[in-house]
Amino acid sequence: MNTISSFVTRATSALSVCFLALLIGGATIVHAQEIGQVGGYFMTVVPRGEFSENVTNNGYGAGGQFLIRLGPSPFLAGGDFGAIVYGSESRREPISGTNLQVRVSTSNNIFLGHFVLRAQPRTGPVRPYIDGLIGLKHLFTITSISDPDGGETITSDTDLSDTTLSYGFGGGLQIPLTKGREARVVLDTNVRYLRGARAAYLKKGSIREENGLPVFDVLFSRTDVIAVQIGVTFRF
Repeated sequence: MNTISSFVTRATSALSVCFLALLIGGATIVHAQEIGQVGGYFMTVVPRGEFSENVTNNGYGAGGQFLIRLGPSPFLAGGDFGAIVYGSESRREPISGTNLQVRVSTSNNIFLGHFVLRAQPRTGPVRPYIDGLIGLKHLFTITSISDPDGGETITSDTDLSDTTLSYGFGGGLQIPLTKGREARVVLDTNVRYLRGARAAYLKKGSIREENGLPVFDVLFSRTDVIAVQIGVTFRF
C-alpha cells in the first residue's frame, strides 16, 4: 500500500473508533460541570493568495484537538493538530537489469500544530464559538517505493521539508448528538483562515527526471489556507 493510501486508511480507522467511543461515552456519562473538550475531525484546506497560484487543488486530511476551560470564564485553551495531503502521484518503474517492477509513490503533505484560545458560552446545547490560533505549518514531500500490487513499503525518503509560522482565526458551531439539557457529544463544524509565512515546498509534478536523475522544481511562497472542518467533540 502506498503512502497516501496508508495515511488515509489509518486516519479514517482511528477517527471512526474515536467517534464510536465518544458516542458510547456520551450516552452513559452523568451531568457535571464542563471542564474541557476533546474531539476529532476530517478537513479540507483551500489554498489562498500566493499559495493558490502554485497549488490549485484542495488538500484533505484529519486532525484532533484538546481544550481545557479556564476556570469560570467563557474561554478554553489547548492544542489542535492535523495532517493534510494536498497532492500525490504514483507510477510503476522497472528495476534496472531485471523484468521486475516497483511502485514509486510521492505525496505532498502539511502537518498543522496550533495553540488555540476559544471563546464559547458555558451553557446551552447549541454553542457557537470563536477561535484564535498560533503555531506552525510543516510542509514535506515523501517518496516511497513499494510492491507494484500495493504491498508493504520497501523504502521511503523525504524529498523536501520546511517549517513556518502559522496563525489565524475562525469560528464554529457545536450541535448536540445526544439528548439532555447539557449534551456531551456534539457535531462540531468550523471554518478557519490560517495565515502562513513563506516556505519552500513541492507540489504534484514538481519532481521530474532529466538524464536519468531526479530534478526538483522547488516552489517558495506564503502558505495561507482556509480550513473547513467537521467532526465529533466530547464535552467532559
